[in-house]
Amino acid sequence: MSYLFHNLGWKLLSLLVAFGLWFMVMSSNSIEISKEVELQIDVPPNLVVANDVPDRVTFRLAGSKFFLRTLANSLDSIHVDLSHAKAGPTYYMIEKEALRLPIGVKILSISPSTISPLLEPIDHRTVPVELDTKNKLPPGYRIVKLQAMPERVHIKGPKNQLDKITSIKSAPIDLSDVKPSLKWEVAVTTGHPSVGFEEEIEPKVMVEVEPTGSNFRVAGVPLRAEGAGKYNLSADKVALYVNCPPNLIHMITPEKVRAYIKMGDAKVGTTITREVHVDLPNGVRLVKVVPDRIQVRTE
Repeated sequence: MSYLFHNLGWKLLSLLVAFGLWFMVMSSNSIEISKEVELQIDVPPNLVVANDVPDRVTFRLAGSKFFLRTLANSLDSIHVDLSHAKAGPTYYMIEKEALRLPIGVKILSISPSTISPLLEPIDHRTVPVELDTKNKLPPGYRIVKLQAMPERVHIKGPKNQLDKITSIKSAPIDLSDVKPSLKWEVAVTTGHPSVGFEEEIEPKVMVEVEPTGSNFRVAGVPLRAEGAGKYNLSADKVALYVNCPPNLIHMITPEKVRAYIKMGDAKVGTTITREVHVDLPNGVRLVKVVPDRIQVRTE
């Protein structure tokens, strides 16, 4: 009994402080917010969702500003448990109990409040990869490799989706945008949310080109303004066309050249046009720069 009254004054003070904090939070202005939450559906391992189902749910919440902010920062996703469902159409109502709400917070609305997943057995197919190319290579290059790896892919998904798929198309391959390394990869996707690959290694398209002459293009060279002050440039990168022996091609990457404009004594608050200057490694000659002039707004 003596322990109960030990430091009684401090215990009462702590109780009053806790009550005061609780009262301040509960009496704070009530607000309304909308919170969008990711919807994750758990299905049996031999089934897959075969129709379009929303992947996010919007909750309209009302309550104490303090609690709502805490809830909004901690709420990331909710799970729909269909792990024991059978093949066929299903129906699921998203209840208010899906969220664990603190005292003083209530749900005003849920959108959507119901979902109707269609579950189908997983089917399998083997289809070719179709290369989606656009534009032409710049002058002075030729293709060494343009190949899907693998050229035929194994896919899985609902039968009603797989029946519509005769090939898998790669992401667009822009041949005019030659990378400084002369080699790059392009992703391959099924294009259907419910259809996936069964490959051990993610499918991709390998692109490799090589120079055939002495003129080369270097895209994406950062452009800088030299001078005191702050400037707003109409373009922050330029493309260079250069002439050099093929053995120097590795020296003209965006990291090894410099493009800049000289600002001089430009007045603040004016828009002016400046010529683009380029510094190149020895043995490399500039043919042209695109764009060769830049509009600059001084700040």
